[in-house]
Amino acid sequence: MTTLKITGMTCDSCATHVQEALERVPGVQSAVVSYAKGAAQLALDPGTAPDALTAAVAELGYKATLADAPLTENRSGLLDKVRGWMGTANKRSDGERPLQVAVIGSGGAAMAAALKAVEQGAHVTLIERGTIGGTCVNVGCVPSKIMIRAAHIAHLRRESPFDGGIAATVPAIDRSKLLAQQQARVDELRHAKYEASWKATLLSPCCMVMRASRMSRALPSV
Repeated sequence: MTTLKITGMTCDSCATHVQEALERVPGVQSAVVSYAKGAAQLALDPGTAPDALTAAVAELGYKATLADAPLTENRSGLLDKVRGWMGTANKRSDGERPLQVAVIGSGGAAMAAALKAVEQGAHVTLIERGTIGGTCVNVGCVPSKIMIRAAHIAHLRRESPFDGGIAATVPAIDRSKLLAQQQARVDELRHAKYEASWKATLLSPCCMVMRASRMSRALPSV
């Protein structure tokens, strides 16, 4: 008997469809598919091609592998290869060179990638041409939402559903003080979420920050 491991099935009906597909493959004498076990037991004629079996399952949207198939190199893409390298980086012996990772930008995605790579044992260089933290915390989401919230408060003071019982008042807006409050909050969040995390990581000899003052403006922070 030959056993196929099948992933992606969600019910007994899935198993029935897989069984019918396998039984149509030339060389398959019989097939018993179990959703609960995620496997198929096959009686095959000698010389039946394994690729034909896995292809029949793949046509239904599932994935099948021979239970006794030897491990092969992961060919599913660059991302999976990088994950594999990172997963084994901290397990290498002292005589082997660890994975070297360069991260361009220091925004949320870049910082998460850099910290995870360090955690997995890689040596990381973080490249930033501007202020650490990227667009969101410095000039994008955070400062914008602070001003949007301030505008909302000003609007409520000027007009609200309770004006019949609470006298509305036109607010006196001091833009310079609002900007100072905005910048203070931006600085606080940047330090807490980016600078402090990276400073702690810099205690490790496996990471560094490179200031790229001449980097092309076509490469924004992530």
